[in-house]
Order: sequence, then C-alpha cells, then structure tokens
Amino acid sequence: MDNYNQPGFGYEQSERTVVGDYREREFIVVSNQAKVTLKSITKWVKFLSILGIIGCAFIFVIGIVAMFFGGYIGSKLGGRGVEAAISATTGLLYIVIGIIYVYPLIKLLNYANKMKAAIMSDNQDNYEIALTNFNTAVTFWGILAIIGLVIWGLVLIFVFLGVALS
Repeated sequence: MDNYNQPGFGYEQSERTVVGDYREREFIVVSNQAKVTLKSITKWVKFLSILGIIGCAFIFVIGIVAMFFGGYIGSKLGGRGVEAAISATTGLLYIVIGIIYVYPLIKLLNYANKMKAAIMSDNQDNYEIALTNFNTAVTFWGILAIIGLVIWGLVLIFVFLGVALS
C-alpha cells in the first residue's frame, strides 16, 4: 500500500493547468530542511566533479605522453620496438578512459549548477533539469559497472579455461 502520496508524508501532489507553452504538472513541495541538504550535496558534487574532470585531463595527458613518447623512451633504454606498440596501445586506452569518464562528470557538474539555481529561485524546470543530469550520470556509471563486471567475468572464465586446458 503506497501511503507516500497521502498528505503528511512530505509529498504534496497537486495538478494545475497553465495556459501557454506549459504543460500540466505534478508539483512537489521542497521544505527548507531539504533545501539545506540539497545545497550541501550540491557543493560536494560540484567539488568532486571538478576534481574528476581535472583527473580525466591528467589521464588524457598521460595517454598522449604514453602514445607518443613511451616507445621512444623504451628504445633509448635498449628496447626492441615492442615497447612502442605497448605504449601506443596503453596510451590509446588511457585517452579513451579519460574521454569516457569525463561525460558523467560534466553531467554531475551540470546537476550541481542547475540544482543551485533551482534552490535559489524555486524554479521547477531547474529542479527537473538537475535531476535529469544526475540520473544520466548515475545511469552511465551503472552501465559502465555492468560492462566492467561482464568483462571481469569473461576474463575469469578464460583464465580458468586456460588453466584447465593446459
């Protein structure tokens, strides 16, 4: 039995029809305590997303350095050329990882900015945009986690098959 829609449970639901470009909406009341909590969350999300974007930039730069200079350094240290291929592959992997991870971090930064604007102005559209950005970031990371688990599972299967067959 869903009692969350009943008055007194912190969720007030009403409908209204607005003339013009607006559509019918359900509204939710955000209490002052919820705004204080959201404001605190927003500050931390903004801080962590900026740190993450800086980290992605470092990963990207390390990938470029590995791609273009790793083989050269390896050859100067007496390598045979295999180091160049390994460095290029590793560098490319780092660049791809940096690019992939920057997307949800930008979405989190957008969430923080829109949520701050929503809290300051009580603008329903900003709340919706902020929550959509947050949902996109979390969904993206969830999909990446599932992909990572599948890859690890496949690696383990192949390792066990390799050990069993050898």
